[in-house]
Amino acid sequence: MDKEILKQLKKAMVDTAKRLFERGLIAGSEGNLSARLKHERLLITPTGVNKGMLKIEDLLIIDQYGQVIEGSGQPSIEAAMHIVIYQHCPEVNAVVHAHPPFTVALTLVGFRLDYPYLPETMSLYPIGMAQYSTPGTSEVPQSLMPFLPKSRTIILERHGAVTLGRNLNDAFDLMDGLEHVAQICWAARVISPIKPLSLQQLNKLKTIWDKGSQ
Repeated sequence: MDKEILKQLKKAMVDTAKRLFERGLIAGSEGNLSARLKHERLLITPTGVNKGMLKIEDLLIIDQYGQVIEGSGQPSIEAAMHIVIYQHCPEVNAVVHAHPPFTVALTLVGFRLDYPYLPETMSLYPIGMAQYSTPGTSEVPQSLMPFLPKSRTIILERHGAVTLGRNLNDAFDLMDGLEHVAQICWAARVISPIKPLSLQQLNKLKTIWDKGSQ
């Protein structure tokens, strides 16, 4: 990869991490981000670093086995999850894993966000709902397998969410959009049970969405 392009990608990753932190989608050293490079390598955030204070020199380049090729420090404990996603999703170039609070809170009470409630969020669907898996273990990538490569937004029960984008900004927007839906659903369910869009409504939206994406 051209050095200038890599430099821009590193800056974009640092900027995205800070946006996640500022939006309250991660706290402290939570969460991790990655971007696809050539030759089956990834640019990835390190473990144990506050994402609101992340610097370009903190970033690492790892190979397909999770070994550090460039940089100092240890890659995110969820590196295996990122690697598996890229292996199964050739169109994905960036992955964001965060702990959006309302999204996580809804998993604690068994509320499912994989039903479409709002027309503005069609880009999020289909949302995968992965069963609980122990963070930092092989259970996490295994829990994603039923949803790859179809889902670009996957909720991890009691843990967080992971979004798969064409680029870092795309992955951020999916995460931000997911949490926005979660906040609305949280507020609405306090007042009354809420219903997802009907099949007829969904089909109409899908027709419009498909035309717009052509």
